[in-house]
Amino acid sequence: MSSAVHSNPVRPAAHMDEAKQKLDNEGYCIVENVLSRTEIAALKTRLEEQAEGERALGVAFHDGGPSRPNQRVWMLVNKGQVFRDLMLHPVIDDLMGHLLGADYLLSSLTANIASPGGEPMVLHTDQGYVGFWTPKPVVANIAWMLDDFSEANGGTRLVPRSHLDRNATPRSSSFVPENLANVPKPEETIGAAGKAGSILCFDGRVWHGTGANKTDRPRHALLSYHCRPFVRQQENFVLGLLPAIRETERPALLNRLGFAVWAGLGRVESPRPSTPLFKEPGAVGALAKDGTAIDD
Repeated sequence: MSSAVHSNPVRPAAHMDEAKQKLDNEGYCIVENVLSRTEIAALKTRLEEQAEGERALGVAFHDGGPSRPNQRVWMLVNKGQVFRDLMLHPVIDDLMGHLLGADYLLSSLTANIASPGGEPMVLHTDQGYVGFWTPKPVVANIAWMLDDFSEANGGTRLVPRSHLDRNATPRSSSFVPENLANVPKPEETIGAAGKAGSILCFDGRVWHGTGANKTDRPRHALLSYHCRPFVRQQENFVLGLLPAIRETERPALLNRLGFAVWAGLGRVESPRPSTPLFKEPGAVGALAKDGTAIDD
C-alpha cells in the first residue's frame, strides 16, 4: 500500500451514479444536500436533548482519549421519531442496496458528538471481526453530517481503495497490530470534508477513523451502520426495541430491524410464516398428544 500523503479531501459526487462508482472504485463517497435545513435542525435538536439527558441521568458514554471529551449516543431508534423516520430515507436504499443488496438490515443507529480535545481514532475497518478479506462488503456505513465536516474538526479519515486490498485485513476481532497483515498508516488517509446535510457513505472494508477536533465547538454526526441480512446486528433490536415502538412502528422499518424471516433465517416456527414476525411470532409451546399445552 502506498505511503504517499493524501492532502486533498474527498470530493462530493455530482449524482447518484457517480456516488456508486466512487463506492466501487474508492470505497467511499460524499453526497451533498441529502438533508434539508429543517431536517438537520430537528435531528440535531433531538440529539442534543438526548445527550444532555443521558449526562444528567449518569448513563452517558464518553470516549476519545484519556479526557474522554466525545459523547456517543446508542440505540437511537428508541430515542426519537425523527431518527426512525431518517432510516426510511430513500438514499439509504440507493446506496445500501448497491453495496449490500436489497434485503440489507440496519445494524445500529448511533451518534458521535466529537468535542474539542479528543484524540484521533485508531484506523480500523467496520467488518474487521470477519477475520478475512471478502470480495464484496458484508457491512457498510453512512455518516450523516449534522455539522460541517472539516480537517479542523476531525472529519472522518479514510484510506483510499483499501477495501480492495486483501492484504490489509484484520485477522481477528482484537485489532492488535500483530494480528494484521498490512496496517495502513495515518499518512495514507484522506479527509472527508462536507457541509452539514451531506452524507459520507463507505464500504465496511475501508480503513478509516474519526479525526481529532481541534476547534472550539463540538461536531455532531449520526452513524447508520448496515449489514447483509445473514449478519448478526450490532444492536439487538429484538431485545432492545421499546415495546410501544415495536407495536406501532411501520412494517418497512421493522423489517429493516430484522423483524422478518429472510431465506429461512430468523424464523420462530415456519420457514415461511403467513404473518410477519412483528405481528404474531407464532411460537408453539410444549403440547400433549391431544394438542393441549403442558409444562415441560
